[in-house]
Amino acid sequence: MADGEAASTGAHRARDPGVRLAQLGRVTWVHCPRCNGPAKLSEHGAKCLGCGHTTIQQTRPPEQRWARIKQDAPLCSHCRAPLPREAMPTARMVDDVLHVRVKCPACRVTQDYRAEIAFPPDMPPPARLPRYLTAQVGGETLWVDNLAHLAALEDYLGALVRERGEVSGLTMMARLPAWMKSASMRPKIVKALAALRERAAKAGIDE
Repeated sequence: MADGEAASTGAHRARDPGVRLAQLGRVTWVHCPRCNGPAKLSEHGAKCLGCGHTTIQQTRPPEQRWARIKQDAPLCSHCRAPLPREAMPTARMVDDVLHVRVKCPACRVTQDYRAEIAFPPDMPPPARLPRYLTAQVGGETLWVDNLAHLAALEDYLGALVRERGEVSGLTMMARLPAWMKSASMRPKIVKALAALRERAAKAGIDE
């Protein structure tokens, strides 16, 4: 069955595929913090389809890469004075390991320290950006991360009869809230999922 057919044809029966949300696609579509358009969020950061704004540190020019010292309560390697741990735009790779260049406020010596990706104070971490594919259904919020997530919900929630799958435990379908699995909500949810698919297509969302 092709993506989106379940919702439109009213599939009679569907079985829980036994997957967890993390297994459905590798990206989440979020609102771009600059233009509010669709941005593809992965483990590396987010990139907007519209304006091209990116929070992916590896794709930025060196002078725009932000990071912070990875160690808790870091000390200067020269004078042992405490070092600042806030995000700084001085990240760089040293022997394939991320470092950040920091000037000690006490002895004024500049040194590279092992670092982790961080983001400027005026930029929210990508994981906190609001999802792009959301809809209000009966006072509740319906959301999907990506097209694989959308197709799975279309198939399962669009079915007249839903069966347990071979995998036991808290699968994604088992964890769905009661209102999403309510028979009385099915027509509204099917309609909302179809609208989300149409919105994704118009926005150029491809996965």
